[in-house]
Amino acid sequence: MPRILVIDDDQAVRDSMARMLRGAGYTVETAENGEEGVGAARGNTFDVILSDMRMPGISGLDVLQRLRDHRVDSAFIVMTGFGTIDTAVEAMKLGAVDFVQKPFLRDELLMRVKSAADRRQLARQVDLLQRQIRGPNPLDALIGDSEPMARVKELISRAGAAGGTVLITGETGTGKELVARAIHSGSARAAKSFVAVNCAALTDSLLENELFGHARGAFTGAAGARAGLIEHATGGTLFLDEIGTMAAGVQAKLLRALEAGEVRRIGENEARHVDVRFVAATNLDLQAAVDAGHFRSDLFYRLNVHRIHLPPLRERRVDIARLIDFFLDRYGPAAGVTGADDAARAALVAYDYPGNVRQLEHVVQRAVAVAHGPVLEPADLPEELFATRTVDPHLAAADGTVAAARERAEREMIVATLAKNNGEVAASARELQVSRTTLWRLMKKHQI
Repeated sequence: MPRILVIDDDQAVRDSMARMLRGAGYTVETAENGEEGVGAARGNTFDVILSDMRMPGISGLDVLQRLRDHRVDSAFIVMTGFGTIDTAVEAMKLGAVDFVQKPFLRDELLMRVKSAADRRQLARQVDLLQRQIRGPNPLDALIGDSEPMARVKELISRAGAAGGTVLITGETGTGKELVARAIHSGSARAAKSFVAVNCAALTDSLLENELFGHARGAFTGAAGARAGLIEHATGGTLFLDEIGTMAAGVQAKLLRALEAGEVRRIGENEARHVDVRFVAATNLDLQAAVDAGHFRSDLFYRLNVHRIHLPPLRERRVDIARLIDFFLDRYGPAAGVTGADDAARAALVAYDYPGNVRQLEHVVQRAVAVAHGPVLEPADLPEELFATRTVDPHLAAADGTVAAARERAEREMIVATLAKNNGEVAASARELQVSRTTLWRLMKKHQI
């Protein structure tokens, strides 16, 4: 039978509830205050915890918050007296599943406890089944058999098993979020949440609020308290994409979360414990940003425990054929497209793809949508695949270097995205997953 914990400072209430619940067949333990209740819940597995709201020392709300901080997943039922319904509602917002008002009837109490216990046991059964049938190896989502991808997959497996922070680098469109998800799926945190945030898509103040949350009344419009994404990811993984765009102030707060395992919501003095694995990604050279004073060196070293660099698609061209087939299988059936002829396939394989795998996916998806028949032909492919590309004069001197190749690819990708969006910088920045400021800087750099 389910195990129940009753927390109440009134001995008569504790004894009465324990008799009722044991009479219904439950295993029951009691605690006479919040501190004792938290200790009992952390040391044992209970299906349901019933806690009074008003107790000496820490309140029922504090008990609930501490249990959530320590990842205790028991169903939590609030016991309230007359006039404390608002407090019960606040507890429900923090994760309580139900509440009962004192004095309560035996049948009502047993009904609510049974409902909470059934839900808790069902959730645990679902979690067990998900662990048993988690499905294929998460690395299978990374298409490619080339030597560079083999090295990447080996590093992902090591990082997943080892724990610690991870820094993923590589050009835009190489699949950094897929790598982050594979690391999470291969780790001991796989059953918990994977939370992703694009640092470049938010202003500095919005990003701070998203990550750390805020207290009620912390600023105009903050009608209620709100937990940040770091708290939501407790027990799991937080993926910080485009971390190189993060402002200095937010970097300092993030460093505190990494080093001390705690966050402080905007407008609060109390620090909250978190247990989060941080995985960051960037298409920038963070070491250069550190040297230029744009990125904190201590944060960089804290993130750079495991380093995984994703090669651009042009450096693993042998994988393009498999990726073409993968995307044809994904988008072709709905449009009645079954494949590509030799000429179309040759054109798809020969292109450099400055936007990497993401650009290849969009090319195949668009070709499938406009295809004239069940097999893709060159006429179905976008014109840029056949355009003769010229080298920018300001890059000509370094034409044979890897750096120059990267510069050309970056410029071509920006030009193509701007053309696709009719020159609209905001729309192009969203598609490229960078901030508008970053895109303007890149346009100036490449004389676009």
